[in-house]
Amino acid sequence: MHLFARIICILHIFGVCTATGADRSDLYDPPALYLTWQGDPAHTMTVCWQTVGDTPPAVYYRPLKSPGTWLQMEGVNKPFKGTRLTVHITELKGLSPSTDYEFCFRPGDREFKFRTAPADLSEPVRFISGGDVYHERKWMDAMNAMAAKFDPLFVVIGGDLAYSGDKDKPEKIERWGDYFDSWKNKAVTPDGRLVPLLVSIGNHEVSGSWHQVPEKAPSFYTLFPMPGSQGYNSLDFGRYLTILLLDSSHTHPVEGAQTDWLRHTLASRRDVLNIFPVYHIPAYPSIRSDETGDNADITKSIRTNWCPLFDKYGVKIAFENHDHAYKRTHPIQGNKLNPDGVTYLGDGAWGVNLRTPDPKKPRWYVAQSSPTRHFYLVTLHPKMRHIVAINEDQQVFDEVYQSVAQDRH
Repeated sequence: MHLFARIICILHIFGVCTATGADRSDLYDPPALYLTWQGDPAHTMTVCWQTVGDTPPAVYYRPLKSPGTWLQMEGVNKPFKGTRLTVHITELKGLSPSTDYEFCFRPGDREFKFRTAPADLSEPVRFISGGDVYHERKWMDAMNAMAAKFDPLFVVIGGDLAYSGDKDKPEKIERWGDYFDSWKNKAVTPDGRLVPLLVSIGNHEVSGSWHQVPEKAPSFYTLFPMPGSQGYNSLDFGRYLTILLLDSSHTHPVEGAQTDWLRHTLASRRDVLNIFPVYHIPAYPSIRSDETGDNADITKSIRTNWCPLFDKYGVKIAFENHDHAYKRTHPIQGNKLNPDGVTYLGDGAWGVNLRTPDPKKPRWYVAQSSPTRHFYLVTLHPKMRHIVAINEDQQVFDEVYQSVAQDRH
């Protein structure tokens, strides 16, 4: 390292240097960098990045408003099969709620920012849900950038992220590079924070698409420590929000162990104000048949196994994907229209080619559907949840208001 660079690094370590990343050309800046959570979002953050070779998975971090000595946390390394890359995963713990932090990979290098989740709903909480992300880079880039403009706490994607897999064809691993490049550079809030990413699995993460095993989705299970090796999981934001990341029979069957887990998980969260299941194949599709075809058996299984649990435990919104269209159902309970039932929102059209619902074959459960690229912006208040559908022109074109029950059944 040149003398000047060493001086800059030393000054930065002791808090003297005020230079930004724009002032330096030699800063360590991994091309694939993304945030997620594995534990309590108010007190942790998981940093994921990729390098060539097996370098130490160390992250340096500190509060943004009162920067002092850098704290350091070590993580784990995983080989990214089919590439020369190593995936680094480091969970930062002991953080404070609703707090901005900065982090880097070596003191003196480029710094990045994130914000932890609030501990409660003393102020509104916003997040974004969508799915089926990357057919064309321009669509993905535009939607990622637009999502970040709304300053969400996080984004949850219900499968089919990079479209690296296609039934039994060899995986196009290079598409993950495009996906993470777009996310790192576009999914940045107006004040420069990286937006955490939660995901569930879809058919384009899996060789064979559905009814497979985790070994058929090696990239997904290497890249994302959440939902983890189980393939489905829950993430709790205090007692005001639970996100359920479910596997719609891609690498774990809907029925059996996953349904048993879902039953227990919902039963133990009766007092949580907002519970949102997120999964790929819809129980109430807007385009594909719910009677015949590749996914009809999965659709029927979700209706048989998961939907009765949603009904029983007071779930009011479920996010579905896969059909490449916009969808909002009427509230459904017991597979019938019921104003006290679940509204199913979908159907996965973030950055993909669109499909048009057949007007000659209306679905009894669909309240609104259209060929529209979109995502859902969810805002949570102590006594109300407000969900708006936003299209690629940044227009609100549909919305759902719901009061929040203070005690769940």
